[in-house]
Amino acid sequence: MDVYGLPYKEKLINDITLEDSKVAVSGVVVSRGEGSFLIDDGTGQIVINSENAPNFEYIRVFGNVMDFNGTIVINADIMQDLSRIDKKIYKRIKELMNK
Repeated sequence: MDVYGLPYKEKLINDITLEDSKVAVSGVVVSRGEGSFLIDDGTGQIVINSENAPNFEYIRVFGNVMDFNGTIVINADIMQDLSRIDKKIYKRIKELMNK
């Protein structure tokens, strides 16, 4: 099966490896650059490649895991604004789902 048919798997940033193909991660946007932005979920930080860096404070990104010069990055497919949710409760739910 090719990666296009695979579902996105909810992951914590520190658990992402190059063996993952399609992931969903959420976190606080800590910086923005041209063509990318950086998010932090409390377990680590990861660069998200996207033509449009959103103005969201807290975000979930669905995308493809890539290797960029030995660093894991995510190429964004879908971005969801999570700014209005309770971050502590959401993080706890994700932790429970990953057990």
